[in-house]
Amino acid sequence: MRYKIYNEDAYKIIKKLKNENVNINHIITDPPYLISKDNNFYTMKNKRQGIDFGEWDKTFDLFSWIKPYSEILDKNGSMIIFCSYRYISYLINTLEANGLITKDILEWKKTNPMPRNTRRRYVQDTEFAIWAVKKGAKWIFNKPDDIPYLRSTFTTSTVLGKERTKHPTQKSLVLLKEIIKIHTNENDVILDPFMGSGTTGIAALELQRKFYGIEIEKDYYKIAEKRFQNVITTLI
Repeated sequence: MRYKIYNEDAYKIIKKLKNENVNINHIITDPPYLISKDNNFYTMKNKRQGIDFGEWDKTFDLFSWIKPYSEILDKNGSMIIFCSYRYISYLINTLEANGLITKDILEWKKTNPMPRNTRRRYVQDTEFAIWAVKKGAKWIFNKPDDIPYLRSTFTTSTVLGKERTKHPTQKSLVLLKEIIKIHTNENDVILDPFMGSGTTGIAALELQRKFYGIEIEKDYYKIAEKRFQNVITTLI
């Protein structure tokens, strides 16, 4: 099995994964940030649509998925969870209440961030991810030999060109590949319970990892499904 994806609710399908004795090496995921709001950027000269990604980003349960998914994580496993700065401490508390230890906070620095009123606010060019490992884990950290010390900042553009799908919070393939190279090994099994358009899985497959993905929204699942079919064709 190179990959397996489900158009399901991650909170419900976990029972099936447990019954099938699925064992995961790493969870790398970008769940909803709970930051959507009505905002037409009235203070900007050129009006832009507000930061409203949809209902899925307004009512999502951000924390209680961690406990059941930590139970299918390998003893040397890790989690990397993208999140808003608003929830970093809450997610760390939840992770550490469920047998994981936070090692570092990763930063994604965007070279082309979304503009805002620069006379009144800082440009928001950074997103964050929490890296945590199982207690007692022999965790993976593949530091390149030609770099004396590795910073936790990853600098890329947001998604552009042919890579862009209609998913509003799609992550960069370059970003995910860099993270996967450092924190996983070939043939490891990576799970994304909230896979969106499937970027984590595409990165995993291109780097010879295996992948499980779950996405509740049918439209996004179909986008991911097509992307997986295309990448498998190129890897054959």
